[in-house]
Amino acid sequence: MDKNKKLIAVTGGIGSGKSSALKIIKDAGYYTLSSDLIVSELYEKRRVKKLLKTLFPDAVTGLIKLKIDRKKISQKVFFDKVLHKKLTALITPLVLEEILRKTAKKTGLLFVEVPLLFECGYEKNFDKVLIISRALSARIESVQKRSNLTEQEILARIKNQFDYDNADLSPYTVIQNDGSINDLQDKILSFIKEL
Repeated sequence: MDKNKKLIAVTGGIGSGKSSALKIIKDAGYYTLSSDLIVSELYEKRRVKKLLKTLFPDAVTGLIKLKIDRKKISQKVFFDKVLHKKLTALITPLVLEEILRKTAKKTGLLFVEVPLLFECGYEKNFDKVLIISRALSARIESVQKRSNLTEQEILARIKNQFDYDNADLSPYTVIQNDGSINDLQDKILSFIKEL
């Protein structure tokens, strides 16, 4: 790894506050990158649309101009572990490739939001891992506020994700998102100072 560069993964379960953490880091003047944004960019590429059409023929329509129904894909994968694994295996290597490409010539502290970090075993690609943790009830409430998902749909997504509650997280930095946004900001800025 380049000694003039530190690649830091920001991760955590759905609704834990990863996006808020990334915004705090960006507002503090650091380079940030969102895997969700990369996925959106990848979904615009014809080769990715064609790959998705083989997995989800009813969610990718059209012949020449392919159109993806992301909501339909989400509904399918979060209730079908096999499809979820297939989608993860298809998309996440492309996401990691893009992360490494976009950060290749950068220096300093680089923060990348990576929701499926542990599920895909990508933690080894980063110098540090920052985990944002939050109580389950607060996570459900947060996701319900920003999306139109039911509690059952949110719990299905959580069940398909890495089990932060029962994993050994001692090699990583864990920040509890259990207060106000200002509390979260103080904790994150203090973590950055230690870097």
